[in-house]
Amino acid sequence: MKKLITLLFTIIFAVSITHAQTNWITHKADNRVSLKFPTEPVERIKGTFIATSKDTSIAYVFTVVDFAATAGIDSTAIAPYKTTPEFASQLKAGILKSLPTVELEDFKIGTWKGFTSYTSIGVDNKSKKYFLFMFIIGNKLYSVSSILAPNADIKKKDEFVSTVEISN
Repeated sequence: MKKLITLLFTIIFAVSITHAQTNWITHKADNRVSLKFPTEPVERIKGTFIATSKDTSIAYVFTVVDFAATAGIDSTAIAPYKTTPEFASQLKAGILKSLPTVELEDFKIGTWKGFTSYTSIGVDNKSKKYFLFMFIIGNKLYSVSSILAPNADIKKKDEFVSTVEISN
């Protein structure tokens, strides 16, 4: 009986997420990664796209950093270093330079769909909540973040991340 209830809950949850994203706009980052935004994203900085929920309580931010283009570092050089706490710490320090009012937890290093991933949460002095998810494919770092206003529905924090699709 518990398995049946769990299965039903999972199906309902998956259907509600899929339904919520049927009108979202697909954004193709490159030949490997695409994701969906709830509204048309705007490129604010080269490689960084931002959109907001229709009620503007959530900002969705997607960034691609090509280490080969920006720092001359290829995937071979990144590979032995990307799973270390030092690398995650450098990512955090880089992010905090552009978000000085955010208190960010240390990144948790993991694996997502076979790729090295990083997650963290934070809060700024205006009580906005930051949910950061990043992963590395080759020499590119993909960052998928949701920034929630204090009145935003916390259950929607993972909707954006769930739209990420990887192709071979």
